[in-house]
Amino acid sequence: MENVVISYFKVESEAFQALSELKKLSTFEDEAILSQVGILKKEHGNILLKDSFDTGKVSSNDTLIGSIVGGLAGIIAGPLGVLLGVGIGGSVGLLVDTQDVKKEAGLFWSMTLRMKDGDVAIVAVVQEKSEEPLNRIFGKFETVVERYPAAEIQEEIDHARDVQDGLEKQARDKMAEDRTAHRDKKVSEYKEKMKEDFEKLRGRLNS
Repeated sequence: MENVVISYFKVESEAFQALSELKKLSTFEDEAILSQVGILKKEHGNILLKDSFDTGKVSSNDTLIGSIVGGLAGIIAGPLGVLLGVGIGGSVGLLVDTQDVKKEAGLFWSMTLRMKDGDVAIVAVVQEKSEEPLNRIFGKFETVVERYPAAEIQEEIDHARDVQDGLEKQARDKMAEDRTAHRDKKVSEYKEKMKEDFEKLRGRLNS
């Protein structure tokens, strides 16, 4: 089965050690064919792609499976990912059971729930006859591992892009709205308040 496998780490060095071992996974080609791997880290509230590799065996940048890691990272680091992560990542810790959230909301929401600043996740696109090879690697570390059908993740990426495009258009249209009487009243109020503030500042400077 073609899967996207996500493994969440508390310790960054362990994640990079696991990444190194995944690069040697060719030994298990009969059980698992690895296509793409990316490593993401949450820093200052943003989840960013830190490193990645493509085995070149079954994917390239112009194939569907070759676009999953980059597409996922792009959405999470974009406006939609920021909206999903606000106020969430800092309050819910790694290794929390979020199965109910996962079922209802999918990968993007699950990642923003699980990851706190400093946490790292490995994303692997793999065809698995057996889960044992990847489980053997990730099982050496304190991790939470989730599997999603790759086709569902690709559709989720496409849908997220559509949602993001719609939100950006709404924002542009809203900002471009004609000035209303209510907005003109607020401008007048701000103008008077700013004038008062500068008068007070002038008085303090002259005293």
